[in-house]
Amino acid sequence: MNISGKPFFQAVSSTGMRLILSLMLLTGFLATAAPVMAKPAAMVPTFSIVNVSSDSTVTIQTANFPPNEKFTIRMGEYGTLGINGVVVATTESGGGGIYQATYTIPDSLKGKPMIAIRMDNDNGYFYSYNWFYNYTAPAATPVPGSTPVPPYCYGTQYCGCNPTYCGIPTFTISSVSRDNTVVIRSSNFPPNETFTVRMGYYGTYGLNGVVVATTESGTGGAFEATFTIPDSLKGQEKIAIRMDNSTGYYFSYNWFWNNTTSQ
Repeated sequence: MNISGKPFFQAVSSTGMRLILSLMLLTGFLATAAPVMAKPAAMVPTFSIVNVSSDSTVTIQTANFPPNEKFTIRMGEYGTLGINGVVVATTESGGGGIYQATYTIPDSLKGKPMIAIRMDNDNGYFYSYNWFYNYTAPAATPVPGSTPVPPYCYGTQYCGCNPTYCGIPTFTISSVSRDNTVVIRSSNFPPNETFTVRMGYYGTYGLNGVVVATTESGTGGAFEATFTIPDSLKGQEKIAIRMDNSTGYYFSYNWFWNNTTSQ
């Protein structure tokens, strides 16, 4: 405590000052400011819709979730991204990565054709959102020689089911090379569709973003693709990415940290 009434360094003799400075140097006190640690490369937690029981429950499957985090699950009107939605549960991510969980649809959303669902951890740093048709999947009757209909087919009145595809296409971020490329992995994509891939500023969902590629979905389902980050988005901390088919009927979007991921 300085009790002399003078500034601390004025109250110390020159000999004492030299001693203090020496101690400071020895302890690293006068070292240059501690370097700012780069934000660790982070994968983006996502989840897909596995099954729905109309006005009752929805089952989700996570991908890339962080371990040992507590998430609050909310549901809301379609288009809200689940923000400020009804809290329906809290869940522990355990070991992280992939796990399944089932949540109850709240009374206030029963009867809605589509519902948004969101998961946030306690500090809001990790979050993910999706949406689903509030429709019980009909039992599929396998047709010899055909591709089985996924268990989350929602019926022709909602998504135009066909014998080989129905449901919601999603994709996750597999890896990133900062300011260079991003690798995505699709899930439940329709077959034989051409998708335009766009990137834009975080928060835009990739709408009206820079066209970076077109890609064919081939047989659909799961596939991996690599896309180049456009010059206009280099240096951005986070980037939105979107895929739309030619009619705009099928689409999916996500975002990623523009940091090189650890191998």
